Amino acid sequence: MSTIFTLNDTPAAKRFSYFRDVVESFYIPIGLACDKPERFNAWVKGNELGGVSVGTCFLSEQRVSRKREHIVRSEDDRIKLIMPLTGAIASSQDSNSTLIRPGEFYVTDPTRTYEECIVEDMTFVYMLLPRDHVVSQVGRIERITATRFDLTQPYARLATDFVKNLISVANSLTETQAKHAASIATDLITMVLWEHAGGVPSHSTIRRSTLFHRAKAFIDEHLEDWDLSLAKVAAAVGVSTRYLSGLLAEGGFSYQRYVLEQRLWHSAKKLVDPRLVHLTIEQVARECSFGNSAHFSRAFRARFGMSPREYRASSVKDSA
Repeated sequence: MSTIFTLNDTPAAKRFSYFRDVVESFYIPIGLACDKPERFNAWVKGNELGGVSVGTCFLSEQRVSRKREHIVRSEDDRIKLIMPLTGAIASSQDSNSTLIRPGEFYVTDPTRTYEECIVEDMTFVYMLLPRDHVVSQVGRIERITATRFDLTQPYARLATDFVKNLISVANSLTETQAKHAASIATDLITMVLWEHAGGVPSHSTIRRSTLFHRAKAFIDEHLEDWDLSLAKVAAAVGVSTRYLSGLLAEGGFSYQRYVLEQRLWHSAKKLVDPRLVHLTIEQVARECSFGNSAHFSRAFRARFGMSPREYRASSVKDSA
């Protein structure tokens, strides 16, 4: 895991106020309060894996409030999963309230108000899941927010064991492997939430999920193929293009948009890779399967707010 945040170099008397400012300014708008700021401490270790965040965290006793004024300022709407390893936390949302201890977990939806109270210093596993995907499968998620999930249940145990193992190997995964593993973890957790909400996984649902991941994996592995097309992906997984389009839509993206986004990310990495400084912008565009450099530059600027040349120059400047 990568260390995202630590207070080791912050004087004890200033730790809580510094932590509060950092969290509210750079992570997620929330209100924080602490009755014993002089003994406060916190650290976060984790990884971003293709739109999913996973990791472990330690937080001292504190109170958290997510109000409407916080929600309107927030850009991250991912579903939050918290699984204590030590300590305890109370959570309230959508008329639901629960106290969670080790061996249990709960979820909250950041698009609505909630309150949390860490009643005992807590080390925990966290996971941030794509909201659109979860809601599309679970439906009315307010039925299960701030409710206790028991890890003795088979699906819950399978899902959380997978997440813990994913955290332990995250740093050794390639980008493609990380995306695939995060997608599997998301589906496993979603299955637990779905079952808790009253759903029953069917053979059809499991098959569609399997086909979705096969299609996504094929796309990721063939991004540099000039002839990559929806029809080629559909043929690879054995379905029609119409069926595949619907399958991808269930996952929250269209084929064209996803391929463009992934190719742009690959090109951005190539532009800042010191081993590839000899490549021209045109060569990077071709290697990432863009038909011409003009189209590449327009798409790149729309995504990153600057031209490929400016992006490469800013990286060189930052590392100088």
